[in-house]
Amino acid sequence: MCATSPFYSTSLENPRDSGLLEIIGQPCYTSKLRYRSDYISKIKRRGVLHSTNNPNYQYPTIRIPRQYMIPTDEHFICISLVTVENETTKYRYIHPYELEDADNQGYHDRNHNSIWYSIQIGDIDGIKSFPNLRIVKKKADELKNYGNLQVFNCLNNESSSQLLSIKDTIKEFNLEKAQLAISIGKKAANTDDTIWIVYHRTTVFSDELIQQFGKESYVDCAPSGSSSVRFNSPQESDCRVYKYAPKFCYADSNDEILIFYTNRLQPKKYGELQVTFEFEGANGKWTAPAVELEVIDRMVSFRAPIFPIPIDSATTVNIILTQKNRLLETLKFDYIPRVPHQVHSLQNSNPVVPENSNKQRLSRVEQSRSTRTISNTDSRPAASRSVPIENSSTTLSERFQAQQEINRLKLELAIARS
Repeated sequence: MCATSPFYSTSLENPRDSGLLEIIGQPCYTSKLRYRSDYISKIKRRGVLHSTNNPNYQYPTIRIPRQYMIPTDEHFICISLVTVENETTKYRYIHPYELEDADNQGYHDRNHNSIWYSIQIGDIDGIKSFPNLRIVKKKADELKNYGNLQVFNCLNNESSSQLLSIKDTIKEFNLEKAQLAISIGKKAANTDDTIWIVYHRTTVFSDELIQQFGKESYVDCAPSGSSSVRFNSPQESDCRVYKYAPKFCYADSNDEILIFYTNRLQPKKYGELQVTFEFEGANGKWTAPAVELEVIDRMVSFRAPIFPIPIDSATTVNIILTQKNRLLETLKFDYIPRVPHQVHSLQNSNPVVPENSNKQRLSRVEQSRSTRTISNTDSRPAASRSVPIENSSTTLSERFQAQQEINRLKLELAIARS
């Protein structure tokens, strides 16, 4: 039996009331796992983990309990790569694939496959993102020489031996899956060395990271358990979303959406951009292309198609952005019903943008005394997300802010091209 404890010291309980970390941006793969040689041959390749369940965060993100945000206490966040729980032993093991920081930030403890990040004053409201985490896959001969798999968070260093074949080892320990184990810890001075102490009662585990893609494929960032896999050609995208707005609109309107990318889309190299809205839920399945698509430098603009399925609450859909030779990031977008009698008339709506649509929408908003608000913190898949409508002025305010954001992004583009 393995006795759990902090990694590098005798057992030390969490000195504070058990304030647990919260993962508010679950990690996911955006491309196939790559070997060390792949990163050596192409040093600009990043292959970092992204966030899947929260459109407000692009990368894995946590919320730190307030009691650990005191600067003088100098607490740290420890992130480890572990296997999923073994069905036979009921243990998690330190995963043999390497977890690393692509920009060499933090302290990397390779013996325990962990990275330590300091908690800083700049981590506003305890929100801390990790934009540089990536997992490096091992080749068969490297796995063979790895040795026994050590039990995660075990005082007596208990381990399990590999099986006779690498294929059997991968199957037995389920190495095609992984999880991030995130803990709060601290370092303590010692006469000989620095001791890193993990408060194991604070440890939380991420959703499972699953390799669901083939040799040359890309996976849509979908919550754990989803089978949404999209196959594409072997180009890894270094073109990432910088900002986009708005993130919702009324179901019966064609609001303009702007996306800013970190690099140009290069249609001659990767193919023309295609933007598709997709939804699949209990009340139906729907797909439609974006309206009035335009690509200018690093900016993409288009209008949302009218949502034809009757709804009485905010409904999340996926915006799929693809080029012929690569799949870009999938974005989340919410459709909001205006009023009940308008919702049921959507089935016969014409998705063509009407003339003076902006003026008509503004007039409808001014005439309506009942506005609505939504919450966008639900981590469930798009097919099951539903947020009740309330009579409030919040939505109108958010739409105004979204329009301001669009105007600001357009100004940024104009400045960048001047």
